[in-house]
Amino acid sequence: MQATGDFGPAPVGVDLAENQQSQMLGAVITLMTIGTLAVLLRVYTRAKTSQTNFGLDDFLIFAALWFAYGTGICVIISIRYKNGWHQQALTKSEFVSLWKLLFAHVFLYSATVTLTKSSILMFYGRIFNLRWSLYYATAIILGYFVAVVVTISAACRPTSFFWEQYTDPTAEGTCIDVPQFFLINGIFAVVIDVMILCVPAPIIWRLQMPRSQRVAVTSILLLGGFVCIAGIVRVVFLHKNTQSGDPSWTIAPVFVWSCVEPFIGIVCACLPTFSPLFRRWWAILGIKKSTTKKREEGYYGSAGTRTHRSMQHTSEDEEDEPHGDEVQLTNFPGWPLSFLRGKGNKGDVGDTRIEIKDEVTISFSVNQSA
Repeated sequence: MQATGDFGPAPVGVDLAENQQSQMLGAVITLMTIGTLAVLLRVYTRAKTSQTNFGLDDFLIFAALWFAYGTGICVIISIRYKNGWHQQALTKSEFVSLWKLLFAHVFLYSATVTLTKSSILMFYGRIFNLRWSLYYATAIILGYFVAVVVTISAACRPTSFFWEQYTDPTAEGTCIDVPQFFLINGIFAVVIDVMILCVPAPIIWRLQMPRSQRVAVTSILLLGGFVCIAGIVRVVFLHKNTQSGDPSWTIAPVFVWSCVEPFIGIVCACLPTFSPLFRRWWAILGIKKSTTKKREEGYYGSAGTRTHRSMQHTSEDEEDEPHGDEVQLTNFPGWPLSFLRGKGNKGDVGDTRIEIKDEVTISFSVNQSA
């Protein structure tokens, strides 16, 4: 491909036919699908689990999903304007459209990660009854959002200079160091992610539950570490963009990872809500294994004594009740979801329980002296 002439000739060794668009499109569509499935499964779990209802954290994650769609749509639209191509392959018109999408993408990204982080904090509040630590973390997240929105809105004066500075030599205006701002913004986002991961850890380890269960709960919450990894990768690409002389090429992975991070955050925010569903499946598997084992081995005591055990099933979907602080990990107050749940449905997770009754017969003899 020959250079258009708008940005001069291509550097030696640069193939202007090379682009990153297929990777961008595949990554974004995959992420949008996974994020949507995670939220739908969250809704299903809420609807099918008794005493588990929609709360503020659910509504925040729904809003986050819609804004995340916005980041994905921005990436898809940007492909039309040669996002992921070398700059010499673009016309000035295409470059202006691409940088306008970048400007909008910053607001969508900030709104998405703020809503996702807020949803996670509200979920913590429902489970762990957090107070001051929740308020502090929420204030930091909202402060981050306000700082980003205000800074990017006032980054250039006039605003059009954000994209005109690269294409119109006669344009007049001033801008902050926008690439450096993106880098600092990315670093702060990762720091906030780490802070959110640390908020519930001390409380979990004080819960009155077996150590194995505390480890399991902590592991589920620490899956949010994937968000930190995505954020770090994004920061790396942001740093490369600040050093680049080919912005339309190096901005492409920034677009993608600014879409990856929000969708991964949404998935990680939904994972802990799947707990009742996983517990149901484990309970079913446990019942089947236990029944098979009992049939094979039987129940016999010693010295002619036999132990009889009978299991009364009022359902086939529920495991033992949680105890102590563990109750709060599966029971959430909120509105009723009778409009989504079927009344009297035996398949409802949490509506039914297994009752186990043990009957023991002990035989003994008494020696009577003559």
